[in-house]
Amino acid sequence: MSLRTVITANKLTLGSAARILELDKSTISKICSQTYPNWEQKEEQCIQDLAKKGYTKIVPDQFNVDTDVVVPTRSVDAFVSLADDLSDPEGSACSSLGMVIGVAERGKTHSARWYVETHPDACYVLFIEGSTRVSLLRDICEALSGIRPITFGACLSSIHEACSRRRRLIIIDEADKLPVSFLELIRGINERCAVPILLTGEEGLKAKVDKVPRLRSRIRKPVVLYEQINFVDVAAFYANACGIDIDRHIAETLAKRCRGAWRSLVNDALALARIGRASGIATVTPEMIEKLGEVGK
Repeated sequence: MSLRTVITANKLTLGSAARILELDKSTISKICSQTYPNWEQKEEQCIQDLAKKGYTKIVPDQFNVDTDVVVPTRSVDAFVSLADDLSDPEGSACSSLGMVIGVAERGKTHSARWYVETHPDACYVLFIEGSTRVSLLRDICEALSGIRPITFGACLSSIHEACSRRRRLIIIDEADKLPVSFLELIRGINERCAVPILLTGEEGLKAKVDKVPRLRSRIRKPVVLYEQINFVDVAAFYANACGIDIDRHIAETLAKRCRGAWRSLVNDALALARIGRASGIATVTPEMIEKLGEVGK
């Protein structure tokens, strides 16, 4: 029995569970995703503390999906390891540009947003194609300090000031859409402000960076490649997000359906939850998957 199962069974959110246990939401999230130090002991303690406060229900009476769950796949573990390495205040400022790549829907954005939620010194910026260089800088300033300076120079000053107080990590998502001149700007920010920056995007990002030696030489190794999720990851998702144990055959069927894509896995789970609630079933059956296939036709 996992902490996520108890939280789901008792119809709690991560935030409400954190308040009940008098812990930070980020701590609860890390325990549930098994990234907290000695998480097994902490998980057992949290389950016992919830039971003492009356939250003893362990079997969900409804099929629900917590879409905030992060499954500690090999790709997620590699993402966290790289981000932690870049964020380390005692770490080297040399080669402090990181890169996470992979085809769409592998869960890179989900991982990035979760990391920022659970690490207060990290911030998230989504690059919007068509943005100007000043717009990008203003987005970074807002993520770091909650302000949007007007001029290019004011933005640089704000970034420098925010990052001089303590080590910050800037995660820029959809960085594969950045023009090379913008990537050069990011390299300049990295050097001038001594701030580590993690670029995430599709695989074209690496090809773009490789064409510019000044950028390529500053990329921290290893570059993280997001892999397809497999049936083990699917089973872990249903256990953590839904509090449901599914057998290997069902996990393999669902993994095949989603074709290794995180977003498709979540969408299928939400659809199965609707089918389960309508049928009064709090698990996943072959018949439900068959019905899910009929709905998708």
